[in-house]
Amino acid sequence: MGFARQIQLLLWKNWTLRKRQKIRFVVELVWPLSLFLVLIWLRNANPLYSQHECHFPNKAMPSAGMLPWLQGIFCNVNNPCFQSPTPGESPGIVSNYNNSILARVYQDFQELLLNAPESQHFGQVWTELRTLSQLMDTLRTHPERIAGRGVRIRDILKDEETLTPFLIKNIGLSNSVVHLLVNSQVRVEQFAYGVPDLALKDIACNEALLDHFIIFSQHRGARTVRDALCSLSQGTLQWIEDTLYANVDFFKLFRVLPTLLDSSSEGINLKSWGKIVSDISPRIQEFIHQPSVQDLLWVTRPLLQNGGPQTFTQLMSILSDLLCGYPEGGGSRVFSFNWYEDNNYKAFLGIDSTRKDPIYSYDKRTTSFCNALIQSLESNPLTKIAWRAAKPLLMGKILFTPDSPAAQRILKNANSTFEELERLRKLVKAWEEVGPQIWYFFDSSTQMTMIRDTLEHPTVKNFLNRHVGEEGITAEVLLNFLYNGPPENRAAGMINFDWRDIFNIADRSLRLVNQYLECLVLDKFESYDDEIQLTQRALSLLEENRFWAGVVFPDMYPWTSSLPPHVKYKIRMDIDVVEKTNKIKDRYWDSGPRADPVEDFRYIWGGFAYLQDMVEQGITRSQAQVEVPVGVYLQQMPYPCFVDDSFMIILNRCFPIFMVLAWIYSVSMTVKGIVLEKELRLKETLKNQGVSNAVIWCTWFLDSFSIMSMSIFLLTVFIMSLLSPVAFGFGTEYLVRFEEQGLGLQWNNIGNSPMEGDEYSFLLSMEMMLLDAAIYGLLAWYLDQVFPGHHGTPLPWYFLLQESYWLGGEGCSTREERALEKTEPLTEEMEDPDHPGGKNDSFFERELPGLVPGVCVKNLIKVFEPGSRPAVDRLNITFYENQITAFLGHNGAGKTTTL
Repeated sequence: MGFARQIQLLLWKNWTLRKRQKIRFVVELVWPLSLFLVLIWLRNANPLYSQHECHFPNKAMPSAGMLPWLQGIFCNVNNPCFQSPTPGESPGIVSNYNNSILARVYQDFQELLLNAPESQHFGQVWTELRTLSQLMDTLRTHPERIAGRGVRIRDILKDEETLTPFLIKNIGLSNSVVHLLVNSQVRVEQFAYGVPDLALKDIACNEALLDHFIIFSQHRGARTVRDALCSLSQGTLQWIEDTLYANVDFFKLFRVLPTLLDSSSEGINLKSWGKIVSDISPRIQEFIHQPSVQDLLWVTRPLLQNGGPQTFTQLMSILSDLLCGYPEGGGSRVFSFNWYEDNNYKAFLGIDSTRKDPIYSYDKRTTSFCNALIQSLESNPLTKIAWRAAKPLLMGKILFTPDSPAAQRILKNANSTFEELERLRKLVKAWEEVGPQIWYFFDSSTQMTMIRDTLEHPTVKNFLNRHVGEEGITAEVLLNFLYNGPPENRAAGMINFDWRDIFNIADRSLRLVNQYLECLVLDKFESYDDEIQLTQRALSLLEENRFWAGVVFPDMYPWTSSLPPHVKYKIRMDIDVVEKTNKIKDRYWDSGPRADPVEDFRYIWGGFAYLQDMVEQGITRSQAQVEVPVGVYLQQMPYPCFVDDSFMIILNRCFPIFMVLAWIYSVSMTVKGIVLEKELRLKETLKNQGVSNAVIWCTWFLDSFSIMSMSIFLLTVFIMSLLSPVAFGFGTEYLVRFEEQGLGLQWNNIGNSPMEGDEYSFLLSMEMMLLDAAIYGLLAWYLDQVFPGHHGTPLPWYFLLQESYWLGGEGCSTREERALEKTEPLTEEMEDPDHPGGKNDSFFERELPGLVPGVCVKNLIKVFEPGSRPAVDRLNITFYENQITAFLGHNGAGKTTTL
């Protein structure tokens, strides 16, 4: 049979066996399809990640000022991405926070109130308030300074006063007594702590008390007044007091009071105050209704509640709206798909096999609150990651060498940022002393008591309500705000909110800020003589995670006092908090900016850029001997819109294994069939029938290829793409890389790499696969000849060097020769190789002419144990077509062994 006919018959045999194994046939077709259907489902479940154009806010360095620096750290902690250009990208603008609520409130306050023409008169009001405050302090602390001087009653009465006719007609006092009373002076210092708790009858009938409170113009005026008033009843005296208060002109009273200290003083003009308040009240009303103020009230509403913000996230959201005010809902976050490259995630998660996690121990250098806070941060796995990164900046040390006057001068100027933080901490800590004093002032001071009493006076109430009541600022509202009594005694219809609520919020906030500020280590810089000592100290600080950085000035010595023209320095940091020096760029390119705050901004959030800016500012100030007015802001370049695909990013890692799993069943079934064929001696049977190894292996290849081609055809129908059944991972990974970059694998880039500087390509992968196929084919052919199995006839390992293998020896004729030739009669005697003389041919049957050989056996040898006698020794025999050949012999002659 010809080559093609043999392959056809073997394929028919394999196909018949596969039809009998229907489950296997279905699995071989459906299994690859099911795996890729899973990928299709994952593709639909993970759509493309479309990112708009990215504009990033600038990052303020410490030289920009403490407040911009801290505000930038808080607002840019996640490096948000905005669709529109940020304000800081515009010429002449550096702040990105003008849209924050506090910034908008301040801007509206400045436009509507500070810059208003009516506000210019507030300077006069402030001066008069200071004069009134000085008078009250003098009355309480040095009353002797105004002793003998008082306020004449006639000077503070209304122009159309009714007190004088009332005393004459209604009370019946004489003209002389009324004149004496109206022209008398009230000793103001006796009322510095409020109205004395004395009955009017007791005062009117006591000459000494009258002289204690009133200065009379006549020598015996107190006795005259006592004689006139003592006979009156308590009710009549109360009537006189009420009439006096009704006739007092408070505008005149406040004009006269400051003259007790300074006779040249013009006094306090309450009418001008009222006019100023009346003129400014429309602007105040407009300011209150501004969107910025309404947003402020809405955002701070959780802060005014008794429980405060419910969660830390809510607090951060409130602070973000107040301080940052970013548009577009706070900006989106650009996700990075390269964060796991170079094993940087181990450093981020704190995984370091060379270091042991420090065991928390109580730190006596800080407060109990800070110890409890640190212990809670280190006990939580999530907060532990963030705390591990922030601790060197908050509580770490900056070491420097050498300890020279020049280096100290540089770092003293560089330390200005921490000095500002120290001043802030002292200012906040001062609240512990100032807070109780402010509480006492509003709650129990004489000044506030006088203000409350003044506001409760009917005349003052009517005046305020008449001038500013229409704007909602009434005397009742002011009294309710200044109220200091129990809540149950508050006036009906008034809201339960006064100065104490504001004080409690401010007190709670400032004390909380003070507690957190006490946890900061602001004495950052430590000096050492040389770099060796600095390194040893740094290693010990690293064990506690308290090492920020080391600054080394290589061109300075411990005695250097003047700075060189060009100052050289180096910053040494822990390698886990900065970019690795051997990494220039990401190993695998993917679309998107380097915007990940954890991995891509290590030089900033790790503290390197901050320290560099401080040292540079220190050098500049030391060299120039002047204050440097310009701060540094870092601006990241914008990035155009792009499409990224997380599915393809993940697939390029697992696609090779999918390719293996897709056809692993078919390959395993093929291997099983080949092994089973050898085990059942089918291969030897086929070879006995004249089928060569080439035909057998070619048939297995065509059989496997046909099944895989059928599954590939089904995949093509579903996913509309032809995928070669390859198991070579690099090729598939590069294919996915091209898809990830949005280019796809094309004929024009099949010989290029998706990574810059890489010489490997998909074409080279295909060439390697073809070379591997040829090598594996040759290896399979060689091993099959040398190790044919238990029932095969092995060839020597050097059979490739034998001439008989390539040129062939004596044997059966070929198929064509058997069709044309006939066997000639043998006339020569059969020769034995060991007996050249030959043997008697009577023991051998001569071959008959005209027979067609079917199977020829040449020099067949079988030895069961090495060194033993051969069971079959150089047997030569020919089996002819259309003949029956039988083996005859005694037991052990080798009949079964030959078969």
